[in-house]
Amino acid sequence: MRVLWLANNPSNYSFDGKPFNGKGWVSALESEISGKVDLALGFLTPSRPANQYGQSGLLLSWGKEIQHGVCYYPIYNGYDKTKGRRLSLAMLGENKMILALQESFRAIVEDFKPDVIQVFGSEGPFGLVAEHTDVPVILHIQGIAKPYYENFLPPKVSWTKYVLSPSAPGGMIDKFHTQMKWKRAGERENRIFKAIKYYLGRTDWDHKQVRSVNPDAEFFYGGEILRQPFYDADIDAISDIPSSLKIVSTVSDPPYKGYDLILRTAKTLKEKYMLPFEWKVFGNVAPKFFEKITGIKTEDVGVTLAGVATADQLVDAMGHASMYIHPSYIDNSPNSVCEAQLLGAAVVATSVGGVPSLIEDGQTGFLVRKGNHEEMAERIVAMYRNKELLRRVGRQARAVALERHDRAKIASDLIEIYRKIVRI
Repeated sequence: MRVLWLANNPSNYSFDGKPFNGKGWVSALESEISGKVDLALGFLTPSRPANQYGQSGLLLSWGKEIQHGVCYYPIYNGYDKTKGRRLSLAMLGENKMILALQESFRAIVEDFKPDVIQVFGSEGPFGLVAEHTDVPVILHIQGIAKPYYENFLPPKVSWTKYVLSPSAPGGMIDKFHTQMKWKRAGERENRIFKAIKYYLGRTDWDHKQVRSVNPDAEFFYGGEILRQPFYDADIDAISDIPSSLKIVSTVSDPPYKGYDLILRTAKTLKEKYMLPFEWKVFGNVAPKFFEKITGIKTEDVGVTLAGVATADQLVDAMGHASMYIHPSYIDNSPNSVCEAQLLGAAVVATSVGGVPSLIEDGQTGFLVRKGNHEEMAERIVAMYRNKELLRRVGRQARAVALERHDRAKIASDLIEIYRKIVRI
């Protein structure tokens, strides 16, 4: 069976012999399924491919390269590369870019001749390939752009305030581009949902979101493979709960990831409960915007920005923490929560989007209302004071996560879904 993936993530593709820094569940799935199907992967990149094809001039082209048995199609997108071009996209729209991308999608489908196409995520333009081919397309839900745009900012923060928050014009251009990119992604997503018949997801929330736009959609439930170090971790070596309160979170810079909630919760822990703690926050976070809207400095409330970490570093940090905190304003099925559960960590997360499908409150983690720093701080303190509760919830979460993220089963289930779709 010939399967074409289209994704934002280059997965296991190596750029000039150097692997992509930031491999995630797509690359883990590729490693598991490669060799069981004839696989190709098309992905967007700001780097020009060595062998260029296409008819879109300097701003768009695609390449083709075989690496470790997989056919890769890097798609160079220069429309989104510089601040000037981003401003142009934000002001004038993306129609020209989308038309050029569709030409590349059509050419790649014609070149590889797949039996089935799997699109990873509805936020990007890849799903539009369904408008230009009779090959069956299945959309693997990741985030969903429209509700993400609607919950992108913390309460009482306007888009105007967000866009004007940087002091430099270049920063304002980036923020304005972000706003328009998400807004248009939601509009384009509606079009994608109406064009695609088959869907793959993990949560009841994404099923509901798809059916609200496309009632005739055929939805398959399927798990996702996590990064290898989280399976390989020596649980016995990291299962002891530290005597002092140590918290870990993994977030990124978009405001919906909730770094402002971390700051407010940390301040409450420090001032109301006067509880000594360490809170390590991993990820690419620029704190100035969040400090400005909360009036709270990161260094004043016991929070440490630890930067982007490898999977091994996160295993070590999560494994030796008291608990893992997930503060998002919207999320579908965050792999960071799943990774923490796989390590047997007790998780406190906001009850948003698809997160309740991953956490049974009080059994495999704890759910709090979104944006509620008082409730989150109260739950953290109650858990910290009950070590047996931490152990029990962590053990139960790990048992569920081991089954949910079984690599062999996920791969075999996915191949069976392909067969059902193409009627093989």
